[in-house]
Amino acid sequence: MLKMIALFLILLITACASRPQLYPNTKLKSVGKEAAKKDIDRCIADADDYLESSKGKNIAKGAGAGAAIGAAMGAVGGLLTGNMGRGLIRGGAVGAAGGGVAGALTPDQIKHRFVNQCLADKGYQVLGWD
Repeated sequence: MLKMIALFLILLITACASRPQLYPNTKLKSVGKEAAKKDIDRCIADADDYLESSKGKNIAKGAGAGAAIGAAMGAVGGLLTGNMGRGLIRGGAVGAAGGGVAGALTPDQIKHRFVNQCLADKGYQVLGWD
């Protein structure tokens, strides 16, 4: 029974360990896979540090608030024009864009975008995440 639990935990941990997959561009070819792995690890650590900070949390909160305010404004506009549903959708979209897109994303998506940008700044191209 204990072995089953340990195996399950190992599978769970490794399944959650999503990592970016890099395109073999000039940068990756010039530095090699080991250096690229270290750069990926550094970007992931930077993302974890930043997203734990109050600044990262405030950006996400601002985007969520922007979406809510925009949706409310859109609903009012929709009431006036007779199409509240369309007003809600348009207002929410505009509000989220104004407040920052981060509020509409999951924490994993935000982390992926942060790491993707970090790696792009270093010259890598991210194909996707596994």
